[in-house]
Amino acid sequence: MTWWGSLERRSATAFLVAGALLVVFAVLLGVEAFMGRSAPEDLFGPAGFLVAMVGLLGLYPTLVDQTPKLARVAAGFAAVAAVGWFVITGLSITEVAGILPPLEDADVVGITAVLVAGLAMVLAYVSFGVASFRLEGHSRAVGLLLLAPPVIFGVMLTGGAVGYTPAWSAFVLGSGQALVHLALGATLRAETKPTGLAEPTPTEVRHD
Repeated sequence: MTWWGSLERRSATAFLVAGALLVVFAVLLGVEAFMGRSAPEDLFGPAGFLVAMVGLLGLYPTLVDQTPKLARVAAGFAAVAAVGWFVITGLSITEVAGILPPLEDADVVGITAVLVAGLAMVLAYVSFGVASFRLEGHSRAVGLLLLAPPVIFGVMLTGGAVGYTPAWSAFVLGSGQALVHLALGATLRAETKPTGLAEPTPTEVRHD
């Protein structure tokens, strides 16, 4: 349980770090959209989502006591997504180093990793979001913020399906993801308390 407790204590920080990485991701998307310059945004996006999955896994100890089945399902999805984003981040690093071609030009391994990581991440956010609504220790703001990333992904996928993908839309959606993760980290830092043993309080020594 020590490992889970360590993740729980770092959950809010992980979301803040993820948000910071996604801010860089959004800025680089803006550079490409509005200045026409190429940038290695594919490195910061996957890295941000990888750290975000660590933040999600840190919510498991709080949720498992009250919603054990849903919490385990959510943690499973987050773990699969974390592995997927780890692979994608590694591929992105090799791309930046010039060792491998861009991920969109990679073989079936790269494409499969993107699909699996994206789907598992959406299911993880939805599962954790629903579980948070059932938890007394979290406000409704936490549940709503956890549901926001899959909604943003849904908007992105819908735009792609209908063929409406203007250059500025990637910047807007990337900025939305960054703001949501920063807000989630700040909210959790303010509201979430560790589930471990409370610190002993000083007691008055009595002499009989």
